[in-house]
Amino acid sequence: MAETVVSSLLVGLVLVSTIQIVGPMVRASSVHADRLVAANLANELAEEIATKEFTSPLLDDVESMGPAVGETRPTYDDIDDFDGWSSTPPKLSTGAEIVGLNAWTRSVEVDHVLVDDPGTVSGSYTGLKRVTVTVSSGGIKLAEVVSLHAHAADSLGFVVDAGGS
Repeated sequence: MAETVVSSLLVGLVLVSTIQIVGPMVRASSVHADRLVAANLANELAEEIATKEFTSPLLDDVESMGPAVGETRPTYDDIDDFDGWSSTPPKLSTGAEIVGLNAWTRSVEVDHVLVDDPGTVSGSYTGLKRVTVTVSSGGIKLAEVVSLHAHAADSLGFVVDAGGS
């Protein structure tokens, strides 16, 4: 009988130890998968923004930030239209929600920055904009992509004409 008690105690200790090891491994795997999804979401939106003009081809207002009246994401035509844009859950450019990410948020910040120091925000036009795309879930930042965009790129032809003209 003593042998049964001792063997049961040993099996119990082994099970508890195993659970203590497996639990954090499963959580770490889940966090890694979330960060991978977040990185893909951030990159996808950053790439979409990169296809837009530096300034609105209609307004040609280099100082303006944010969308013009009536503009929505499908009709954004320049980089700064995305300034302040946020979506919970994340959405595709068509407006369709990405399934299974209800607690996730994608947001964008666009700033004029100094050419010789892109880490410094400028209060006025400099010819360079910094775009920051952030993806978070439950208030925890999982990914961030920062890109720089120059006004000169519009005239050099680095922008894709999505209008087909």
